[in-house]
Amino acid sequence: MRELLGDYEPRGKVVQGLGKFIAFGLDDPFHVTTATGLALYGIGKIMERRSNYGLRRAKIDIAFTTLEMKEIISDLAQMRLM
Repeated sequence: MRELLGDYEPRGKVVQGLGKFIAFGLDDPFHVTTATGLALYGIGKIMERRSNYGLRRAKIDIAFTTLEMKEIISDLAQMRLM
C-alpha cells in the first residue's frame, strides 16, 4: 500500500540542500567543502531518483499544474483587456 501511495515529497531534498549550502556557502581556498558539498548534492539527487512517485505526489503535481494554468489564463485575460 505504501508503494502505491508513495511519498509526500521526493527523498533526498534535505541532503541536496545541505550539499548546496556546504558547497557554495562555506567556500574555502582548498575547495574541500566544495567537493564535499557537491558529493552530498549528488547523493541527494540519487536518493531523489529512487523515491517512489506514487499517488500522493501525483495529486500534488496535478494541483500545482491546475493552479499554474489558472494563473496563466488570468494573465492572458488581463493582457487582452489592456
